[in-house]
Amino acid sequence: MGVEVDQDREVVLSGGFGAMQNSARAGYLPIPLRYAPSSALANIAVYLRKEGDSADECDSDAFMLYRAADVPFTPEDRQRLLDSHRRFIYIRIADQARFREQSEQSVATAIDDPSRSIADKSALVYETSVELINELLSEPDLAAYSMRLENMSRSVATLVLSDSRAFSHLFAASHHDFYTATHMVNVATWMVPLSYALGYQAPDELAIACQAGLLHDIGKIFVPEGILNKRDKLSDADWEQIKQHPAFGWAHLGSFENVHPTVRLVVKQHHERLDGSGYPNGLRGAQIHRISRICAVVDSFDAITALRPFKERTLSVSDAVMILKSETPAKYDPEVVDAWLKLLSGVDDRDLIPQVGPAAGGAEAAGGKEKRRNKRFRCDCPVRVHVLAKTPEGGWHEEPGIQATMHSVSRFGMGLLSPTEVEPGKFVRIYLHGTNWSGKLVHGQTVRCRTYRDGFFEIGVELIASDGGLSCS
Repeated sequence: MGVEVDQDREVVLSGGFGAMQNSARAGYLPIPLRYAPSSALANIAVYLRKEGDSADECDSDAFMLYRAADVPFTPEDRQRLLDSHRRFIYIRIADQARFREQSEQSVATAIDDPSRSIADKSALVYETSVELINELLSEPDLAAYSMRLENMSRSVATLVLSDSRAFSHLFAASHHDFYTATHMVNVATWMVPLSYALGYQAPDELAIACQAGLLHDIGKIFVPEGILNKRDKLSDADWEQIKQHPAFGWAHLGSFENVHPTVRLVVKQHHERLDGSGYPNGLRGAQIHRISRICAVVDSFDAITALRPFKERTLSVSDAVMILKSETPAKYDPEVVDAWLKLLSGVDDRDLIPQVGPAAGGAEAAGGKEKRRNKRFRCDCPVRVHVLAKTPEGGWHEEPGIQATMHSVSRFGMGLLSPTEVEPGKFVRIYLHGTNWSGKLVHGQTVRCRTYRDGFFEIGVELIASDGGLSCS
């Protein structure tokens, strides 16, 4: 996602390897180091962002050449950079198309590679799928993407068939920000293991389910972006336009050959409900295709748990489960909901907290493993974050404050959305300004920093006890 787009369009398109960030203004795109296959970087120059450089990331002088295009980027290079706590490498915008093409070609090989972990395979499949959908949304000529969609769908199906742990890792890799591209990929990658659990176990069947998920919201390209990205409450007229997207998508796919009938049907039916309360046609019960019922459950779940900066309210996974249960069997297929809840029950509890950026870097990338065993609570609290630097006298100096938002909190940690990157391992002092918390401050250490969208970062902070003056208040 090297083409210039206006700000509203960026909201729809941003995500994945080519996420629009400040570095793009300097002509570079960040690539999550942990998951980029070496083969995807063949004949592409690789750059690093200068450490400790005071230049703005928008300045091309902030980047230095690491490997020329004719020098292979090897697995040893990746590990060396990871060991030095690097989280990203960079490529020139001009090389983005080649990188995307080579990434997609490498996915099938990576899935069959026994030396790669299921976590790495899942993240690679996910991020590459997001890039593909970003392209499709910007240039919705399905004829040019049909083979690539089919290949990616088969790769997801192969991953699910080859490893029973695939859902857990695909869930952990997913972004919960409700940008159109990431939402479509969430639905697609979750529909495959859910369809498998419901008896669809042939590779072709699972690939069709994946394609249906990847395309289910394609009709949103015909809904005004001002409505899709509206921060204020949607009017009745706005809702009426949004409710047309299944019909728009159905009509759009009808213009292309080789679209499987089930895929097109799911695009039209994914907002239908068993009691006839859905749209666009108010279908009931058996009138709704079974794959459409599967899509409806996953689509609703992701919509409920989606997180965006300064969203008025984000519901937790447990909230989403309660809503699905309360509306079953009236709206949702009980068999599908039951299978979905069983899949969720098998997910590591730290992955049940929706993440908002690529699972790159952080404590795990540095060789550690982030722990999350305490219940987290969703919130929306303004905070001011100060990185602490050690003074020659042994004390602590506050660097200039960063205005951020605390979106989750637990007994031992918190999650922040920040417009400024804070590297893992930094000590921070955080002033809380929310209702009932005004004037409170805490101290902690950053354990991860993941890219978000629109220049934001999702930062994980582990709270710390009193140590050398870093006492919690």
